[in-house]
Amino acid sequence: MSTSPLPHPTVSPALHTPTEHGPNGPDGTDGPSQTSHSSKRLRANAWHRKAGRPVQIWLALIVVVGLFHWAIPQYRWLLIHLFTLGAVTNSIQLWSQHFTENFLHTRLPEESRAWQVRRIWILNAGIAITLVGKLANLWPVTAVGATVVGGSLLFHACYLGWQFRASSRGQRYRHLVSTYIIAAACLPIGAVFGAMMAAEAWDKEKLLLAHLVVNLLGFVGLTAFASLMVLFPTLWRTQAGPEHIRPALGLMTLGVTVATGAALADVPKAAAAGLILYAAGWLVAGRSWLHCVRTVLRDPRDRMSYSAVGVGLAPLWLLYGLGACAVSALQAQRVVDIALPTLPLLVGFAAQLLISVLSFLLPSNIGGGPAATRTGLAMMGRAGLLRATLLNVGLALWLLAEQSWLRVALSLLVFASLAVFLLLVPQAVRAQLGVIRKKREPIALPDSPRYNQVSLGVATLALVVACFGGLAAPVAPLPASGSSGGPVTEVTVEMTGMHFAPDVITVPAGNELSITLVNNDDQPHDLRLDNGAQSGRLLPGETITFSAGAINAAIEGWCTIAGHRQQGMTLQVVPE
Repeated sequence: MSTSPLPHPTVSPALHTPTEHGPNGPDGTDGPSQTSHSSKRLRANAWHRKAGRPVQIWLALIVVVGLFHWAIPQYRWLLIHLFTLGAVTNSIQLWSQHFTENFLHTRLPEESRAWQVRRIWILNAGIAITLVGKLANLWPVTAVGATVVGGSLLFHACYLGWQFRASSRGQRYRHLVSTYIIAAACLPIGAVFGAMMAAEAWDKEKLLLAHLVVNLLGFVGLTAFASLMVLFPTLWRTQAGPEHIRPALGLMTLGVTVATGAALADVPKAAAAGLILYAAGWLVAGRSWLHCVRTVLRDPRDRMSYSAVGVGLAPLWLLYGLGACAVSALQAQRVVDIALPTLPLLVGFAAQLLISVLSFLLPSNIGGGPAATRTGLAMMGRAGLLRATLLNVGLALWLLAEQSWLRVALSLLVFASLAVFLLLVPQAVRAQLGVIRKKREPIALPDSPRYNQVSLGVATLALVVACFGGLAAPVAPLPASGSSGGPVTEVTVEMTGMHFAPDVITVPAGNELSITLVNNDDQPHDLRLDNGAQSGRLLPGETITFSAGAINAAIEGWCTIAGHRQQGMTLQVVPE
């Protein structure tokens, strides 16, 4: 059967799609009755703005930490959890409640909203405690924070379950609420795994994969799937193709269960099977979405918005990440050997999906009639195709680039395309409220896609890559002193926690130095010596042996990854 992009327009303001004309005439303006209705809805939806403030705070903190990451210990862990625990978890708790009410065709009394906002701030207190405990290496504090976070989401799952049981049967999208309940129940499990990793209570590598599967694929992925079954055709403003919701949900739930159990049991091939099952669920659901995309590409008009493009591309990054992880798992002997595709899953999928959906939901939830809503959407979608190009093509180049500073430049462009959301939100709100209050003229959506923005984005990225001489790293020159052909001193150097161990190497003068470099950290590193010898980039767990040449004078070495040298990742080679 075909689905309508508006499952229940009369009770679903956040799923409203702007029409060609306003309710009172072809000019799209709002009459007195519409203005009164808009004022009532602004008051009714005030809790959304209060509950949504933590999302903006966490996103702003991500920008700050990203700018000064080189001076912050454990910045990678911090950035990941500011986004996942902070921005994503808050968004899911808020909007899963919102969509539950719409899918069940119910609305909770306004007096309950204050308690919902308090629950969100309790959740954020737990998130803050977790972050502080981890950064201070105090696992009991981390465990307390994880308990608060897990308890908050467990209560949220029960709260959604109570609404589900109290609703009447036969609602078309009622079963999507059960997906929200399953997803919310995944986070407490993931929080337990996170607390166990902090306490080093079990094999960290097994817990890490299980933690990632339960939180990202279970909590985030299942929530995204349920929301997109309605949001995708709404954002693309067309009819969806045949739905296969139940088979897709069954495959994804089974995939999460199998992959989590396989990670804990240290069976990589079973983990690969779970990831493949999960990806198959998204492919089954994607058949309906592909129909939407084909329809719009044949007649794009004003439907190729930033939000539509974002929700179209985000699942592709998820499938790429799942495929890469499954291939790595099939080749691995142990779970610890599986390469985790963090960037595609967190940036390409989760971050792009979150920003794209919020860019649509915020103006749609404010409402105010077609003219006001179109104004808010137009403001949120400014330079939309340019931003989408910088994000998706930039991320692909970022993954391919070998030069550290090129990766930094590309990462800045990618994050800037996401961070501009924070600047557009207040502008869009002011513009939309201005139309509602008759203080400004409405803005129309573009009448056709601005494909020149795609060209501008590609040209910008090509220029950046050209300035660094291409994606490949420059070939390292031979050591200035060359190989002595005499005695060889062999040394093993480990890299962990922004340090080389040992960080001072003593070599008999004139001996050739052979370095076996081992990366025992959770992020890439390398070693370059000022006589020209270098190891090349080593991923976590990799080892390489290379010659530093004959040592006749003191030599300094350092990690060339951007910011690592500044954090003290240096060593000295001293001749005796």
